[in-house]
Amino acid sequence: MKTVLNFFIVLFLFFISCNSTENSNIVYVFKGEVTSVSDFKIRYNLWLRQNGLNDSGDLRKSFLFNELSEKMLYENGIKEGVENIPEVRMKIEAFRKKTIIEFTKKRTRQEIYSIDDEAVRKFYSENKDQFMRDKLYRLYSVRLDSKKDADEILNQLRNGANIRMISARYSTDETLSRNNGEWDLFSEDVMDELWKKDIVSGLPGEIFGPYHDADNYYTIIEIAGFAYKRHLSFNLAYPLIIEHLINTQGSEKWDQYRDIMIKEYGAKINTENLNWE
Repeated sequence: MKTVLNFFIVLFLFFISCNSTENSNIVYVFKGEVTSVSDFKIRYNLWLRQNGLNDSGDLRKSFLFNELSEKMLYENGIKEGVENIPEVRMKIEAFRKKTIIEFTKKRTRQEIYSIDDEAVRKFYSENKDQFMRDKLYRLYSVRLDSKKDADEILNQLRNGANIRMISARYSTDETLSRNNGEWDLFSEDVMDELWKKDIVSGLPGEIFGPYHDADNYYTIIEIAGFAYKRHLSFNLAYPLIIEHLINTQGSEKWDQYRDIMIKEYGAKINTENLNWE
């Protein structure tokens, strides 16, 4: 009870301090991290669109205090060792196990089936209509190695810098740098789940990120516009084709790999015991 009381005391004091601030460009400061009006407004408007809501003063306050409450609850939970509670620890471990299995299976399948690029290009050329999409999102991007650099670049973009010029100069993703920040035309089915929801709810000219993605880049994205009835590029279709070609090859190679792993790990199996009534 004392912890809950302290939490709401902090929240109340925060509310008072926000009302007394003289800086009209700041919505709140938490643990030294400043949330500007412009950044907050982008997240708030995106939330409205994602939930089909109309702007109001009450919703602005609700979004603010919900966002801040989640930050404080997380910090409070870490401080109190919530992650060590058996129920929480089991959920974290279950998610960790599931993620490792999914990633390892995907990588292993690609290794044992070893689809060559020529086969992928041939399939793309002969089946291009499979990669026609009704709506695509033209995305520009800057991808950087450090969060500090990404935050600095994001601030420049928020203040009017051109993302294509910035990407050409600063992107550590060489392909993006060469292409002056022009990433590709993405359909929803090939977007990274990390930023898919934001982009699908976004509007041309809006900037999102940075997202720390699976390639270990801090990625900032601008929606440049939309395209309709266009094909996915070969690069974006590539993983879809790989998955399709693997699925058409049957299970023989996978079964061989499984048997090797059974021997390597010394698993003991008695299939006779599956014959129950």
